[in-house]
Amino acid sequence: MDPQKVLALCREHAGAEAEYDVERVLATLVAQPRFEFFPLRKHITGRASIEKFYREQYPKFGPTVAGYEVIGEWTNEIAALQEYTIDVTEADGSTTRYYVISMMPGDDETGLLTGERLYCDEGFVRALLGPLFDLLQPIV
Repeated sequence: MDPQKVLALCREHAGAEAEYDVERVLATLVAQPRFEFFPLRKHITGRASIEKFYREQYPKFGPTVAGYEVIGEWTNEIAALQEYTIDVTEADGSTTRYYVISMMPGDDETGLLTGERLYCDEGFVRALLGPLFDLLQPIV
C-alpha cells in the first residue's frame, strides 16, 4: 500500500476511536481484523470480537484516559507506527502512564488495515480490554 494511505487510515482509525464512532472505526478494518498484544503474545481476532470491544468496552475505557501524547509516527508500504504515552486513571484515583507502540498493517487487496499490533505493558492491555481480556488467545 502507498505509505501515505496507510498513515491516513491509521489517523482516521484513531480519530474515529477518539469520537467513539464505531462505524468509522470498523470501516478502516478488513472483514476479519486481528489485534495482537506484545510481549503478551496474545490476540483477539474476528469482526464480531472487535466490534464487541468497540461497542461495549471502548466507551468504558475512553473516559479513563486522563491524557495522551503522540511521540512519533512512521510509515512505509507495509504499516504505520504510532508511539504514544497514555495516562490512565486507575480505580483508586491514581494515574498510570503507559508507553504504547501501535503498528497498523495495511492490506494491499482491500486498501484497509488488517488490525493492530500493540507493544505495551500488560496493565495497559487489562485497562483497555477490561473483562474482554479473557477472550485473548495465545499467538502460536
